[in-house]
Amino acid sequence: MATTENTPFGDGGDTYSFSFPYLKTEDVRVELQEYDDTQPAGDKIISRSSISAFTIPAGNPTQIIFDAIGADTVYQTAPDGFVKVTSTNGYPVRIRIYRATQPDATPATFFAGSAIRAQDLNDNFDQILYIMQEKENALLSIQTGGIGDNVISTSAILDDAVDANKLRDSVSVDGNRAVTTNHIRDNAVTSAKLATNIDIAGTLDVTGVATFDSTATFSGDVTLDSTGALTLPDGVTGDRPTGVTGMIRFNTSLTQFEGYDGTDWRSVGGGATGAGGDAVFFENSQTVTTNYTLTTNKNAVTAGPITINSGVTVTVPSGQSWVIV
Repeated sequence: MATTENTPFGDGGDTYSFSFPYLKTEDVRVELQEYDDTQPAGDKIISRSSISAFTIPAGNPTQIIFDAIGADTVYQTAPDGFVKVTSTNGYPVRIRIYRATQPDATPATFFAGSAIRAQDLNDNFDQILYIMQEKENALLSIQTGGIGDNVISTSAILDDAVDANKLRDSVSVDGNRAVTTNHIRDNAVTSAKLATNIDIAGTLDVTGVATFDSTATFSGDVTLDSTGALTLPDGVTGDRPTGVTGMIRFNTSLTQFEGYDGTDWRSVGGGATGAGGDAVFFENSQTVTTNYTLTTNKNAVTAGPITINSGVTVTVPSGQSWVIV
């Protein structure tokens, strides 16, 4: 197999040699890669970036020199463009110097009656030879799992052709899984790529703030392991939602917690209050603004005076009592 590329590793410098012949300097290409040799074949290249900022010296045609750059990259350091030994993400940096002979036109064109130079013939034949060598190596790379970026386009893959059976998986070895964390680009998975409904079987650990813009349903127990506090929904009396048994909120009109018991909204907890941590005073409102019926088999006590608004009724069932003190 003919040599059409060299893959030295970064050594902190800007000059690297290669060994393959070529027709034009523009046929020489360079790619920088994050390379992890501990991964299975086909997964060793963690990331890659094509580089055009390099020169080939006229006096040394089998050598590339990286140009200066304005800022550090994952693979290089500024300002000299030196290739890092280890990438920003902690992977060895590999340099792929390869040949990509252009097939658009032959190096020489012959006209009827013109002289034919051996060099022109050789260049034309070399172009064909180099292209065939590169295609052969590309096919061999594909056979061994080394399909490069953009080799297979989306339109070339039949609908539903790639299913779970075509993705390598392992229950214990992360490196033997087809899709792992290091194969997913940062910020590549957005809400648009997530299903409308996501079921999580197991434990979901959230570090930071989790914001739910709609309804979140938990079918199991919810444990809050914190020394902080839980902030409940709050609002005035008129903001009460349609009651569902078990709802709890803070009523800012009444300055109290309240819960829905299946029939009505009622005060939750509260107990006695007072200054400086005292628990002495039980406080209640002085005006009844809404029809109310005492809970069955319950009595009630209220500190007066009490005003019952016009048109409002307080119903005390038979056998029960409401005491105003």
